[in-house]
Amino acid sequence: MQPFRLRLEARQWFKELRDQKAFKTDFDAFYFCFIAGVTTKRKEAASPEETAELVAYFPDRYSSRGKLLLGLFLKSELEVLGVSMDERRDVYSTISRLVTPEAPNYLSVEGVREFNKYAHGGYDQLIEWFGDKPRSLETFLRGFKLKIDQHEEF
Repeated sequence: MQPFRLRLEARQWFKELRDQKAFKTDFDAFYFCFIAGVTTKRKEAASPEETAELVAYFPDRYSSRGKLLLGLFLKSELEVLGVSMDERRDVYSTISRLVTPEAPNYLSVEGVREFNKYAHGGYDQLIEWFGDKPRSLETFLRGFKLKIDQHEEF
């Protein structure tokens, strides 16, 4: 089972929110990075040395939202690959490569790798949007929602 991975830079960027207990786990930081990346369709590769291994499932409050996150991922990935929903065979082939229904995170090894790329690219997007690291959850959430709403295509 391939785990989700968080860039070490992202872990450091969100450190104050974690220290304030606003973020309970590193998956909270991963989530915001992923949403920024998947919304803007921004992907970035990162080596294992540049990342921290998280879990291979959707933890805690994310467990009930795992399929929603999977849907956002698949929608963006199909668009990035230029696969139209009218091309049934291509849609099926792409989803078959990325999804493993019996896996705890519903993703194949390739699927997790691509899912992580959205989180890695999303971190870069957060840096562009905010510059400085977040100091309070309330301020970050307001700014994050504003930026997502400006880019939202879902």
